[in-house]
Amino acid sequence: TMLATQLEPASARRLFPGWDEPAFRATFELNVVVGSEQTAVSNMPVASEIPSGKDKKEVGFRRSVSMPTYLVALFAGELERLEDRFEGVALGIYTVKGKSGRARFAMQATREVLRWVHEYFGIPYALPKLDQVALPGGIGGAMENWGAIAYNEARLLVDPRGAPLRHRQGVYAIVAHEIAHQWFGNLVTMAWWDDLWLNEGFAQWLQTRVAERLHPEWGMRLREQHWRETAMGEDARRTAHPIQAKVASASRAMDVFDAITYAKGAAFVGMLEAYLGEERFRQGVRRYLEAHRFSNATTADLWHHLSQASGRDVAAFAAAWTGRPGFPLVRVAQRCEGGRAVLTLAQERFALNDPLAAPLWWKVPVTFADAAGARRTVLLEDAPLTVPAGRCGAILVNAGGTGYFRVQYDERTFAHLARGLGGLPPLERFRFLADAFALVQAGRLDAARYLALLEELAGETDATVWEQVIGALRFLRDLLEAPQAQAAFDRRAARILRPALERIGWDAAPGESAEAPPLWRALIEALGRAGDAEVVREARARFAARVSRPLDGAIRPAILNVVGRHADEATFASLVEEMRDATDTELRYQYTSALRHVSDPALARRWMQRLLAADELPPGEAAYNLQRIGADSGLAREAWTFVKANLPAILAKASPRGRAFLLPEAAAPFADEAAAEELLALARAKLDPGALYQAEKTAEWIRLKAAVRAREAEHIARWAQAGSG
Repeated sequence: TMLATQLEPASARRLFPGWDEPAFRATFELNVVVGSEQTAVSNMPVASEIPSGKDKKEVGFRRSVSMPTYLVALFAGELERLEDRFEGVALGIYTVKGKSGRARFAMQATREVLRWVHEYFGIPYALPKLDQVALPGGIGGAMENWGAIAYNEARLLVDPRGAPLRHRQGVYAIVAHEIAHQWFGNLVTMAWWDDLWLNEGFAQWLQTRVAERLHPEWGMRLREQHWRETAMGEDARRTAHPIQAKVASASRAMDVFDAITYAKGAAFVGMLEAYLGEERFRQGVRRYLEAHRFSNATTADLWHHLSQASGRDVAAFAAAWTGRPGFPLVRVAQRCEGGRAVLTLAQERFALNDPLAAPLWWKVPVTFADAAGARRTVLLEDAPLTVPAGRCGAILVNAGGTGYFRVQYDERTFAHLARGLGGLPPLERFRFLADAFALVQAGRLDAARYLALLEELAGETDATVWEQVIGALRFLRDLLEAPQAQAAFDRRAARILRPALERIGWDAAPGESAEAPPLWRALIEALGRAGDAEVVREARARFAARVSRPLDGAIRPAILNVVGRHADEATFASLVEEMRDATDTELRYQYTSALRHVSDPALARRWMQRLLAADELPPGEAAYNLQRIGADSGLAREAWTFVKANLPAILAKASPRGRAFLLPEAAAPFADEAAAEELLALARAKLDPGALYQAEKTAEWIRLKAAVRAREAEHIARWAQAGSG
């Protein structure tokens, strides 16, 4: 039994009376009575501990520094602590008993990140201690409580016997994110929730920046591109909001905890740093933190200090990026004059399924690389810009991927780049493919043109690039309705993916690239979803031999998902039993994911019914799994029907925050207007008004898929049939 608080954005008022808004700072002095065998943790160090009746004690904490209510934290339970120190600051990681050994990697990351962030900001950490608490449930990610950061233990703990590199990278990133908040968010707090991006955008940017500087071999900037793609997908639709969004009340604050605030915010910070120069940007950030420490600030305050440090009008540059929704499409036209390229750049607003989107323009720093690789940066404004661009040929725009915009090339330049796709660096390959797929979604490029690019990937070895391709293939496959067309698509997709898996195999070889395990995982799961007989057979064989030959942790999630998708009665029973026996949170999540993938309708219904039981999973986890089953299993209609029929019981299991996502997640696999309307009607009838924004966003996602289906389904089906064999 464990107690943990999560007060952001406005739950402190449920715990104690106070002005529960970020601009109202106060000092806090907590005294709590807990069991004598329990440990209590809060923002500040323990000041006193005295007996209080039978089997109890009263723990008093030192008075805190001035801070907003949402950062107050209290944890209590039977815990153990891993200890360390950094420049006079006491470091601690609390876990449930028996798991502190798994906190060593996070402690190492904490020391590295603290040193780098301290040097970057030039301001020491403000409290005498920094604790981090690993919770076995009740929270999905992490919360930056000052001096007492909370994490889901699956996001913080690392098995020292050999956790996959991707898991360690994820732990490093989330630790860096939460530590960055100790300055951006805690030391200086946004004045109101419409400036949340000052917390989250900067923390997201910093987590990648720290990892890139201290562990460049991880390629974290490339991995971060996936979440940027999520942000760009949301930012191009009707339901987009500005980075600096208007939040009418605290009850609507959760609307802006999304990819636009985090990932677009981070992308803009990176773009702004490149525009101003690293050193002038850092000087401005330092001035901002010094001027507003232990206080509150707005976006305008940040622009002021960056302008002072750089000598540029930052507000004029940034206003369109942070104050408006959306982003630009940069159109590229190349002409050759005597063997020398002349490039014409023009911009317009990029929109998905929104013909009435207001025309907008931005100040866009555009970096391009000419055919010889030489780079140049120009500032594109409302008027088209014509610039010399070196030798004619494959000219790459948004070289380095710093810019937050899409690129549409003229036919000739697109063809040059497509032919040389394999020779581009991984980040450039990712951006070219991601932009091309977004153009398909926008109706600016035929789906067959994107699919033809995949033939250029025979030698592709980067997991992040393959993950983009796999996601696009899944999107396009889901637009097909006829079983015969779906089967043909699966066969052709498998023909594209299988050679990559055959080349690397299923087991690590001496000197194997660190990218191999995530690449195995992505390919195995995608081929299993496509029903590739060889992959399904191998996954089943490894699962059957798991007692004598434990599953490799790097690919275990993929093997379990493939086994779950093709499970029979006996396999289903084994998955349920092992899920129940799992004492490791991450392992439990992997087994519940496998059970979400079960595609046998009778077994899937049985699992959904069991999730309604009081003790199968913790309530919030049960609700999450129920809302995800349709997407993961391919049984969207069956899962949606079950959720609707049992909605009151499922909503009762969900947390207040989770209820807003329940219906949208369950409806997200659909691709027809009727489903979008049904989702909105049900959300309006069953949910609080503050939960409607998620439903509106998902309805737009469904409508987008319906529009792409109407335009591209025939092209996709022809492509599938032509090469499925």
